[in-house]
Amino acid sequence: MLSWTRVTALAGLCLASGAALAHAQGASTWFLAEGANNATFTQEILVGNPSAQALDVTVTLLPQSDAIAPTVTKSFALAASSRLTIRLGSDFNLNGSSSARVTAVAAGTATPADIVVERTMYFSGATPGGSHNASGVTAEGRSATWILAEGASGVFETFVLVANPNATPTTVRATYLTSTGQSLVTEQVAPANSRLTFFPRGEHAALASAEFSTEITSLTAGNTVIAERAMYFDGFRSGHDSLGVTSASTSWLFAEGFTGGNATTAFETFLLLANTSSSAATATVDYLLDNGQVVTRSYPLAARQRFTVWVDQEGRQFDGRLRGAAFGIRVFATQPIVAERAMYWGTPSAADPTTPTFPWVEGHATAGVVSGEPTWAFAEGQQGTFGSTATRFDTFFLLANPQSVPVTVQATFVREDGKGIVRRVCVQPNSRANIWTATYPELSGQRFATFLESVAGADAQCPSVAATAFVAERAVYSGPAFLAGHVNRGTRWVGTIATPPVAPAFAITAVTPDGGRLGGGQPITITGAGFQQGAQVVFVNPQWTADRNANTRLPDVDRATNVVVSADGTTITAVTPARDFYNGYQTAGPVTLRVVNPDASAIEAANAFTFRLNVLAFGDDFVFGRVDGGGQAAQPFPARLRDLLASYQKGLLDAASGSGTGQSVTQFGQFVTVTNGGLVGECASAVGAGCAATAGVQRFASLADATASTNNANTFDVVVFLEGINDIRAGVTSTSVRNALRTMVVNARDRRIVIVMTRLFNSSTSLISPTQLNDLGVQIFQLTEENLNTEVYRQSLENIQTGGAYPTQAGYNAIAQLILEKVSREFPLQPCDARNDKPGRGCPRNP
Repeated sequence: MLSWTRVTALAGLCLASGAALAHAQGASTWFLAEGANNATFTQEILVGNPSAQALDVTVTLLPQSDAIAPTVTKSFALAASSRLTIRLGSDFNLNGSSSARVTAVAAGTATPADIVVERTMYFSGATPGGSHNASGVTAEGRSATWILAEGASGVFETFVLVANPNATPTTVRATYLTSTGQSLVTEQVAPANSRLTFFPRGEHAALASAEFSTEITSLTAGNTVIAERAMYFDGFRSGHDSLGVTSASTSWLFAEGFTGGNATTAFETFLLLANTSSSAATATVDYLLDNGQVVTRSYPLAARQRFTVWVDQEGRQFDGRLRGAAFGIRVFATQPIVAERAMYWGTPSAADPTTPTFPWVEGHATAGVVSGEPTWAFAEGQQGTFGSTATRFDTFFLLANPQSVPVTVQATFVREDGKGIVRRVCVQPNSRANIWTATYPELSGQRFATFLESVAGADAQCPSVAATAFVAERAVYSGPAFLAGHVNRGTRWVGTIATPPVAPAFAITAVTPDGGRLGGGQPITITGAGFQQGAQVVFVNPQWTADRNANTRLPDVDRATNVVVSADGTTITAVTPARDFYNGYQTAGPVTLRVVNPDASAIEAANAFTFRLNVLAFGDDFVFGRVDGGGQAAQPFPARLRDLLASYQKGLLDAASGSGTGQSVTQFGQFVTVTNGGLVGECASAVGAGCAATAGVQRFASLADATASTNNANTFDVVVFLEGINDIRAGVTSTSVRNALRTMVVNARDRRIVIVMTRLFNSSTSLISPTQLNDLGVQIFQLTEENLNTEVYRQSLENIQTGGAYPTQAGYNAIAQLILEKVSREFPLQPCDARNDKPGRGCPRNP
């Protein structure tokens, strides 16, 4: 909430005259000064069309002299009520730096049509760490003079980019006004229809480490230009950009400023003031706190000089109310100046958690605003994830109402598919409101342009009048911990805004079942809306290793198979990704489920599905946990096995070398279940005399299916068989036991259950003789060598301590430990794991 004092200041500024900003009157032709596409940068040009007519958009590059631009001009179709994304890499094969001219006409005609244009650049390379953005400038917004308040070298690399859209060469002068009062001049000639770059640090030794503002002047009569400034730090992994302003003003307004943070991210704010006149001036700055208080400071500005205000330091040295504070900024000067605001963020420092450590994670900057407008346009906007990438984008609009009456802001969002939504937000008098586009399911996984206009509202809680001025700003953040981000003050808009065709909500409302076995292969149903034919289903867990899909013979372990989308786009049936010994199982636990449509739009549901390791210990008294004297052990081996698996730490492998990294992760944790399927007195193959009423061969399949039904198809990953001693004791042959176990193996195979066959070895039990025990073990292990079209893993249970007939607690603990070692080997976390019995085939190191 903005205080009365703060908003009164805003209202005053809304009535002030000042520097001309980019606006969309006669908005059929636009110019972008900055632009580059190469190994460091990837560039996108964003074009928004709010009208009800289809357009033809033509982009003409204005390349720098050293750029490789095999394609200079290209046309694109832009549907009604839609947004267009043009990629200078894939669409133009540009390698180098280039400005651009963007024009629009009604489709199939030569009639100019209004559009809004922005440019976004990502760096470095294909996996960007940072980004910046700027609006374009219309034909009438071109100027012979541009002023850029911010600029620095040393920690930063600063570049001033000038577009010459004229048919003749243009001589351009850059004048740098330092914080020490120096004025340094560089002149260059920009060829016709080209881009020019000034590199202040490389032009003047005095700018090797300095703070400065920049004046750009066209010295060629009649030739107007466009100027931007880009600044980078941390090896071009972070940076920001701002379009210049064409004249100075005695007043400037910024809707945002922040010197606080939280446990993971801290912000700091700088105010940059450029006095471009030949006379000294005084700037009075009001920091308008959200609690209604105003902190006022005055700063002397020498003639032709740049001045920096570190707002965090103002809070430390002059007024503690500016520490950890959110605020707006009002600047009044005794004569016209130019003001910009820069914000940086990063990990909080140990000494002061409100201050980010350097190098910062990222930053953004913008020139101030000198007047409110009833309508604003933004070409850039992204929400959610796109395609298979895990990078998430979030778009925010900040709306400030400096009036004494409410403002109803109508937001029209137009997507790339020609559909959109219209939503209204009430901004109460003397206050602010935010729009976070994540709150609109129709925009999830979408790129869009946005048009904001104040409209009449009859709501009793928000009675408002159309065409009331307000202030709007947009920020886009991406990646974890705001890895990248940029800000834009928007474009004033005077064109038409049509109501777009209604966009369907793109959402995941349910996943059934919401969990399943780690081995996958399980049918699921996803309900929601906006699913397209050909959609993919991806399971996302940041803990899964980067080499998870290294096995080239098998499907990816994070993608569902058998994906079928209903005709109305509200249901998807799919099968969870099958994992096995050869491609690795990764970790158990909850995952994010992502649906990716063919148009690259995507929607996510966090923790929508949980992978669990489900183990069945199946057999007789030894599985049940029977002890001599009757009863059950305090912890039968299935219970002990569950505890061991839950705490099991898997050592990680280097994907390239296969050697250990020295790091480990909890592979199963709490997401493991071990079912005790032991039955006292059961024989594997027989019933009656000396055996229970049901034989194991009859019970196993029904138990597996009953468990699957109870758990919504969540059947077992692995079964551990320990059975046969009761058969021998009852006079059944070991061959009959082998035949019964073979049937159980086939039943497990058909249910995609991993099989571990065990035998007692070098252990004594009074139930049968050592010879009988040995013969039974031989038959069991011979079974594992049969060709049954499945892997049957075997484990000898050696030297198990018994109390005579049955294991002691120590004996059951030993059984659990041996089975842990087997299961952990046969359920590798990563593919290509040479520590296993049969290293994964189809991997780069084991083709």
